Order: sequence, then C-alpha cells, then structure tokens
Amino acid sequence: MEDKSVPSLIPTDNIKNSVGIDVGLKEFLTTNTGETVSVPNLYRKAQSNLAKKQSKTARKKNGSNNWKKAR
Repeated sequence: MEDKSVPSLIPTDNIKNSVGIDVGLKEFLTTNTGETVSVPNLYRKAQSNLAKKQSKTARKKNGSNNWKKAR
C-alpha cells in the first residue's frame, strides 16, 4: 500500500546538523547543548486546591444550582 501524503525519508548522508533531545525523569528534557527544562508539575501544584473544591461539591445536592456553581 502506498500513501502519497507521507513524505519520503531523507538519507542520513544529507543531514548537516542534528539536534538530540533526551527525555528523563529528573529533568523533563535535555538538549544536546546541555540546556534543561524542568518537569511541569501543573497537576501536583493544583492538587490541594482541587481536593478542596471537590469536597465542597460533594456536600451539595446533585443537580442543584449550588452544585452547578461549585462544579
């Protein structure tokens, strides 16, 4: 089967410069120049706030206007 939308591969002889990226656990990624990007902990930062809001929502009667506001 042949798909015209898939580009053909470039031979490795024609590549003049390349970039290496390492994805790890301690750092989110490290480039070949040594630049590191830290792990974005968006969920962990918002976890305590989310728990408070979920418990407030759980105390409301399901389907009520106050439940909708809390949700």
